[in-house]
Amino acid sequence: MNESALSVQVTRRGLTRSTAVWAFVALALSMAACGGSPESTVAEDCTPEHEFSTVTEGHLTVSTYEYPPHTMLTGDGLSGVEGDLLTEIAERECLTLTVDSAGGASAAVLTVQSGRSDLAAADWYRTEARTKIVTLSDPIYLDQGALVSTAGYQSIDELEGKKTGAPAGSLWNDDFRKVFGDNFSIYQDPEAAFQDLASGRIDAVIDTVAAATYRLESAPVEGAQIVPLKAHPRIPDTARPGQVNWPTNKQNPELSEALNDQIGKLREEGFIAETLQKYGIDASAAETGEPYLL
Repeated sequence: MNESALSVQVTRRGLTRSTAVWAFVALALSMAACGGSPESTVAEDCTPEHEFSTVTEGHLTVSTYEYPPHTMLTGDGLSGVEGDLLTEIAERECLTLTVDSAGGASAAVLTVQSGRSDLAAADWYRTEARTKIVTLSDPIYLDQGALVSTAGYQSIDELEGKKTGAPAGSLWNDDFRKVFGDNFSIYQDPEAAFQDLASGRIDAVIDTVAAATYRLESAPVEGAQIVPLKAHPRIPDTARPGQVNWPTNKQNPELSEALNDQIGKLREEGFIAETLQKYGIDASAAETGEPYLL
């Protein structure tokens, strides 16, 4: 995997090879469209729990995009599982949470790597490839893959000869494309994939349990069933659920250390488990086990 920011495309959950032009354009859009920071709302007598620098003094700038229930853009703020957790951390560190959603998924980690934001959020997995360009935080919670169909498929083997799709940026897309060829389609957004499932244009969608559950609650597909994605030898990235983390710039180890400490505290306090349940995710996902890389 090429380590250069101009020869890789950093996507929602995985890191896949792409053209230099695309990565450059995505980063340029992020740089051009990022607006000014909102006024600080932190009390003057606030005492932060850690000392570290941020891109903009007094602000914790997060590169993200709309990907419920993980991240949900709410005006100038951020909600969803990660949004609520980061809002809590920002308050404890006497910082104003600032959202940079310019460039979408393809620009988020590149913006962190270039030093224009402090961290990336929106269901980013801990992967070997990502360690080459950013620092990965400790795992926050687990995010398991899902097989969604109206036929009730239980395994990847049952998809042989069927038309299947997945949102762009999914970690396993390259392997699914290799195995299923033209029967596997990549969609630029989850809505399009689930619309094609509802209309019968495809037979199954590969997404994550959390995202699929949230989406089907807000926009039901008649007869759709969510089955946790079981490990398959031809799709290596199905072996273990992804450990969600917050990538930070390699030049700011103090921020990463502070995040790790806060993640540990929030887990111990039960805050992560409660937040997961708030957004319809089983509290057991907060128990990540030891960190690992996909």
